[in-house]
Amino acid sequence: MTAHELQDAMHDEPWRDFVHTGPGTLAGRYLRMFWQPIGRSQDLAAGHPEPIHIMGDSFTLFRGESGTPYLVDFRCAHRGTQLSVGWVEGESIRCRYHGWRYDGSGQCVEQPGEDPAFASKICIRSYPCEEYLGLVFAYLGEGSPPPMRRFVDFENGFLLDATTPQIWRCNYFNRVENDPSHVPFTHRESARRRGNTAQRMVRRVQSEETEFGVHSAVEIEDGPPQYIDFHMPNINQVKAPERRNVDGNPNDDGFRKDGRSLSVNSLFWRVPIDDESCISFAVELIPVTGEAAEAYRRQQQKVQSDPLDEGANWSWSDGIINGTRGSLEDVDVELSAAKLFWMEDYVTQVGQGAIPDRSQEHLVHVADESVILKRQIWQRELRALSQGRPLKQWAEAATARA
Repeated sequence: MTAHELQDAMHDEPWRDFVHTGPGTLAGRYLRMFWQPIGRSQDLAAGHPEPIHIMGDSFTLFRGESGTPYLVDFRCAHRGTQLSVGWVEGESIRCRYHGWRYDGSGQCVEQPGEDPAFASKICIRSYPCEEYLGLVFAYLGEGSPPPMRRFVDFENGFLLDATTPQIWRCNYFNRVENDPSHVPFTHRESARRRGNTAQRMVRRVQSEETEFGVHSAVEIEDGPPQYIDFHMPNINQVKAPERRNVDGNPNDDGFRKDGRSLSVNSLFWRVPIDDESCISFAVELIPVTGEAAEAYRRQQQKVQSDPLDEGANWSWSDGIINGTRGSLEDVDVELSAAKLFWMEDYVTQVGQGAIPDRSQEHLVHVADESVILKRQIWQRELRALSQGRPLKQWAEAATARA
């Protein structure tokens, strides 16, 4: 099937299109039926509203003086001024242009100098918000929101770290279907710099649909099996042994070969900004407590002080993709191994293209079993949604196996 024929098929059979998620799209409707992260709790300071762009739509996020987060429309209903340039007052936000003030429900409660009765007739969009695992979530769908999905593995008292969000110039599904077979090749350089020169291949990937999404068992050459979970519709979970520094050394990024081997449990929400860019929110559970947890937190604050979606690191990555730089092997040897690891993912996933032409792919059995299954599930659910049939009710996350 040619790319043109594929586009025609998507028009006639919209359930085949899981990449376009703007308002009114089928995939966009489906994603909006789930709570989605829109920011980190630590980044949302009281009194400082933020503009938010998610799934081709724009909003205003602010934290009231009580600490409660609110999400309302992007613009004032009066003259369309961006509300995030205004002021937070108590549990409301005031427009900088003419002072119209809205409460957290979107209701206009004040219009200075105007008939007080008119304000009650004006209401902008608002959306439910909740905070969980260090992230701010919003429900952008229609009707009453479902209960917030819980991840019981992450509520056990160990160190919880919501890492710096990453903005990448590719479709969110590029990130959703990142497969487990890529590791020996994609991350060869960062592994070499950590002292791991053994290139252990993936022998087999067994994927099955579960009550929460897809569970994949990965058989590694000369190594223990690894388990990767995918929670519908857009959450990747990996629990695997990693070497991390928990001694608080500010010059160690936590990935060096002299770190302790810890079973790190990570969740990744891949959220569209628009069809050609996405943001990834990650939460890591590190099995340490007490002083070791505090030392690790201080060390990670230093590592993450340079956002991974900005600056020279991503300029390098874009240059490699565009052919204006050399390769990742040429990157400064002093660069954090953790950041090099993400750069390796960036050049492969963004290098697929903002929206890959999947009609040109040649999928294979071992590497792509989880990819094929995710696409089949997504298309099944979108088809049911388009036809008004019942959707699968995904269960809360089971305990990750590792």
